[in-house]
Amino acid sequence: MLGAPAVAMAINLYTYAGVSRGWAGTIDVTADIPMDLAGKEAPGEAVKDTGRLLEPLRLAAGEALAYVGRKLAGVRVEVECGIPIGAGLGSSAAASVAIIAATAQSQGVKLSVDDIIKVAFTPESYLHGKPSGVDHSTCATGGVLTFRKPDIVKALNISWVPRILVCDSGIHRSTGSLVRAVIRKSESEKTLFESHVADASRISLGAARALKHGDGEELGILLNRNQELLVNIGVSNPTLNHLIGVALKAGALGAKLTGAGGGGCIIAVCRDSKSETKIGKALRQSGGMVYKVGMDSDGVVVWSGGEHSNRLSGDSV
Repeated sequence: MLGAPAVAMAINLYTYAGVSRGWAGTIDVTADIPMDLAGKEAPGEAVKDTGRLLEPLRLAAGEALAYVGRKLAGVRVEVECGIPIGAGLGSSAAASVAIIAATAQSQGVKLSVDDIIKVAFTPESYLHGKPSGVDHSTCATGGVLTFRKPDIVKALNISWVPRILVCDSGIHRSTGSLVRAVIRKSESEKTLFESHVADASRISLGAARALKHGDGEELGILLNRNQELLVNIGVSNPTLNHLIGVALKAGALGAKLTGAGGGGCIIAVCRDSKSETKIGKALRQSGGMVYKVGMDSDGVVVWSGGEHSNRLSGDSV
């Protein structure tokens, strides 16, 4: 929630970027985005135009070139996206991180994770207005992070990884517009919103403890409490609420929307493999696209030859 600490885990859904040198002063971007990942603005509407998704990708490459002192260089960028777009899984952050790392490497420069995070604020700001930094920090670093501000990010060492299902509702929204709506509400209902932020802060800190100590039951309870807050501030919707109800009825320990809300995905914590199978089946029967995910610990990876880097998405708890 806006203004509250967050806990985020990098998951093993990936975006790949390949970068090679091009004509001086030009940045050519092509993106392979499967239509089932592009989503819709609402049930029954046409799949969104993916052309407008390319501008932040160009911006990521351009910022990387400027950062390494090659502003006038040209590059060709190819992106393969395996993460639902606009679904609360950090797809834009994953693409930005991958492109920045690969673009720098194409110029013979290997950026540090801290450098990549710094550069990624620009393309993320283009999309989201005032990004918290949690998505691209998680993508670049991997593992589980606790996040208070862009300059207070800590790795959380856990010995237990929760069983998580991600379910995509198929309704995708602009994170930036949703964040702006929450900001307006926080200004018009300041006292109530401050109370929500305080509750969300306690939930996030509790979730970090539950993850650290392997307490799935407590984590589930906290996810449910967080979802109640998200409903109260108006960022959930009937489709997400229905999918969450389906997951809980099928035996999930807890479930909530992920990302800015308004559509996109939910996450459900499962007790065991049997429960995971039952919950996944119920969600698919309710029209959701289900992903069985695990934690990725590596962060951004640049492969030999400097032509590819990959990154995955982060889930905010």
